[in-house]
Amino acid sequence: MFTYDIQTNIEIESSAAQIWQVLTDFDSYSEWNPMLANVHTQLERDTTVRFGVLRDDANPLKLKARITTLRTAEELVWRGGAAGVISGEHYFRIEQLNERHCRFHHGEHFKGLLLPLVKPLLKRAPSLYEAMNSALKERVEGPGPEHQ
Repeated sequence: MFTYDIQTNIEIESSAAQIWQVLTDFDSYSEWNPMLANVHTQLERDTTVRFGVLRDDANPLKLKARITTLRTAEELVWRGGAAGVISGEHYFRIEQLNERHCRFHHGEHFKGLLLPLVKPLLKRAPSLYEAMNSALKERVEGPGPEHQ
């Protein structure tokens, strides 16, 4: 079985609860998220997530997955695709460093027999994950008085 991992992280000056609030406010993604759009789900384990992945000069790639891990203010993981053929496990993890600082881990583990065919596209994908991380940081930290 072929595998490929995308692993990114960014430090955010905020509490885990504040990051979680922005991360799970899917209705507001159109205001700030350069990677994911039209995310529709009930935030519960084993529910379906429908979403679009934004791509340069192309229509969003429409996908669906199932929430496999949900720990409030800590971790959200969803898995989609066809087992054995090609699948992805997309994760968002919030590591509390201290009361006002966190490290946001964001990535995906891909596996499947067809992975070699899409690997060239996936090698360009980390910049999308990093763009979302930066936009999340900016959205969470915002222009509040503690950041001016």
